Amino acid sequence: MNTSATTRVAVLPFMMLLLTAMIAVPASAQSGMTELGDDFIFFFDGPNVLIPEASAPIVLDPLDPTSGNRVHKYDYGNWSENGYRFSKSEGIDMSQNVGMSAGEGDTLYMKLLVDPANAGQPGVWITMFDKTDDSPANDGTADLQSRLNWTIPEAMRNGQWHDLAIPLPPTTVAGLDSAKVGKDINGNALATPLDDNAAQWTYGGAWSVGGFGVWGPGECNGDACFEEFQWDGVYSLTVFFDNNTGGGPIYLDDVYIGGPNTDVSVATQGPIAMSGASFAANGDVNTISWTPNPDFGGYNVYASESPITSQDILAGSVSLIGSKSFNDTEFSIDHQVELPHVSLAGDPFYYAVTSKSLFGVENTFVGGSSGEVANPNLPEAPFIRVLTEAQSTTIFDNVASGTISDDGFPGNAPFMITPDHWTSGDAPAPTGDGAAADISAMAKVAIDEFGFLYVYAEVTDDVAGFPGANADGAGTWNFDSFEIFFGNYDVREVPGGGLLNRSPNGQYGRGNTADFQIRMAVEADEAGNVLGIGIWSHADPAGATGSTASGPVQGAGGAAEKTATGYRFLVAIPLESVLDPTTDQPLAVPASDALKVIPFNLALGDRDAGGGREAQVNWTLFGGPGAWNNPSTWQPVAIAGTAVTATDIEEANSALPYEFALEQNYPNPFNPSTNIEFSIPNASDVRLDVYNVLGQRVATLVNGRTMPAGTHAVTFDASQLTSGMYIYRLQAGGEFTQTRTMMLLK
Repeated sequence: MNTSATTRVAVLPFMMLLLTAMIAVPASAQSGMTELGDDFIFFFDGPNVLIPEASAPIVLDPLDPTSGNRVHKYDYGNWSENGYRFSKSEGIDMSQNVGMSAGEGDTLYMKLLVDPANAGQPGVWITMFDKTDDSPANDGTADLQSRLNWTIPEAMRNGQWHDLAIPLPPTTVAGLDSAKVGKDINGNALATPLDDNAAQWTYGGAWSVGGFGVWGPGECNGDACFEEFQWDGVYSLTVFFDNNTGGGPIYLDDVYIGGPNTDVSVATQGPIAMSGASFAANGDVNTISWTPNPDFGGYNVYASESPITSQDILAGSVSLIGSKSFNDTEFSIDHQVELPHVSLAGDPFYYAVTSKSLFGVENTFVGGSSGEVANPNLPEAPFIRVLTEAQSTTIFDNVASGTISDDGFPGNAPFMITPDHWTSGDAPAPTGDGAAADISAMAKVAIDEFGFLYVYAEVTDDVAGFPGANADGAGTWNFDSFEIFFGNYDVREVPGGGLLNRSPNGQYGRGNTADFQIRMAVEADEAGNVLGIGIWSHADPAGATGSTASGPVQGAGGAAEKTATGYRFLVAIPLESVLDPTTDQPLAVPASDALKVIPFNLALGDRDAGGGREAQVNWTLFGGPGAWNNPSTWQPVAIAGTAVTATDIEEANSALPYEFALEQNYPNPFNPSTNIEFSIPNASDVRLDVYNVLGQRVATLVNGRTMPAGTHAVTFDASQLTSGMYIYRLQAGGEFTQTRTMMLLK
């Protein structure tokens, strides 16, 4: 925080009568205070630990990086919004912060720096959203997510810091409209004209099937869907780029809502350094754990491919994998890492834990709280093979003839978009026992040296919601659809990228770090008969940075059909057709004996009975709302040359087992480690646990993840256990269970 900010005033994130107690009482004594209270501090040198989500990277002040001042950076993305979020279904009560007429509420304070690339762009806002039930209904029964927009004035889009005090608007549309013509809600003249900053507020309606401003004409039956902004259920305060015409980053600092009577110096004081943390391999995850300090407000946990220093954290060159607040019930984080290829296994990953104050001020010294883990049981993600000429010819011929088949695809594991390997997209993921039957998929992806990308997919979908013939690609997001996202670069070879940091691009890139989105949607007539498959590029070939204008992929072809459980398709896509030829480098396949690790994602959209898309899921483990538009959330996936040594998965697939089986461990007896081998005849959810003779679970080696058909082996390290007999149990496929015993002798 800049020195001048310490003299500014704000309200603390708890009721004012608790202020004295907060300063004097350690964080552990505040565990019952789960609400933020009457007024709100969002961010000073870090986000308030009681805000569930603060979705933006923390970076050094771009105008003065040597100052050490840390700010939130919001990268441009088409129609993207990120910021401070609460419960989407409940929100948080801010009704005490606003009034019926202008001047009766509190003030939103912030420092704002807007990149000049946003000059002249429409829809560049600070936006507040209210809560929603995520219902797609357009008959007035849904709790739609309304928005309140503060338009960033053109004069502030100049790359300089602006210190702002923005009075919150009246609580209703009518109250704000009256204030803009100089009157209060009762029609009386305002004693003080509306503040210039306050005049930038607009109640912007809600997104629904009918679109924006749902109380106007449209599919939402006019006023039937109107609802006032719900100040008693505010979901978020965000930076919103509501356009697809380009832009640049926006930076925020010292963000809070309140009045003019509280010294914020308490919000700038940092804690002592963190000490004492443990780092261990735990089956197929790495576990970082620590004992909480009652004087800390929270903790950050970082990961890297090299030892972590305070300078790395300040520079943002390491990956933040999780945060905990003082009132969490568990002080450990399981880091789930999927290696892009088995040949990358064996090297350790490095971890560090930092301390934070209640207001998010972080002490980045990690000399006493860092370590490393080398885990031989980390899982391997599926990867993309470079095809041989014979394989490529087989697939291309099938595409040309309309034959929907996976003939020609290599035997490595497919991509499984299933509940154990998905994250919600811009619509919620299905939940419950029937989630996979509602929407899920198996996909095989390959590439050849001639510049073609091939996708074969079997989609499980209980109700078809296909667009019509000759559909407009821009609208197909609202139907059943399958999307593929990829970059043309190796994440390990670009500044700020890596296996853990992923892509450094917070929006679609161009040039030698270009990113692409391609959407496929089955087309059908009104009776549901499949007519074909549409293939569209959503990274504009015209070359506008970040643009997602739709256009058919020229030269692409494929075929689709319904199945008893959903649909399947096969497509071939010439990659040159999605390039901007003036800037983009083509996706160069690796040499026959090499790997290339690219940012990659798949997404499924689901529309059932009409009314719009009801669900969307990402394959990547790092996705979420806006992942389609943010390559930094895509997962690193390997492209393997034709001569790269076969992995254990490919070798297993060359002679698939006929039945489930759990083998005797070897060696047995053992000290301190042993190998456990098991076989599964088809892709299955697998869990492998170890118990002592009292029936207490002492280790989980495979934690319910989907594994491909084949024979698999994991290593059990019992160095922390005492001698004796142990029991290991395999559960697979929902029905198979087998148990064996083993002996540890030390």
